[in-house]
Amino acid sequence: MFWEADIRRAAYGPETISMLSTVLERAVAALPRQERTAERKARLASSILGAAARGERDPIRLYATALAVGPWEPTIGEGPTSPPIPGSG
Repeated sequence: MFWEADIRRAAYGPETISMLSTVLERAVAALPRQERTAERKARLASSILGAAARGERDPIRLYATALAVGPWEPTIGEGPTSPPIPGSG
């Protein structure tokens, strides 16, 4: 996964693990019911753990990071494309 190497080196105390679990539970609950799949939950967990491995401990930022993850990961495939902004090139 995207942050797999960082996640493997991370170690957390009981309070941090509890906070990360709560963030994940709330992020899953924020999804429409039909999107609450095992795959989507794994992606949310991965993004939360990746941000935590980089030092983020603010639950609101972790929550926002989790829900901002799109259906693709930059290391796996191409990102979404959009037309160029007029006058930018």
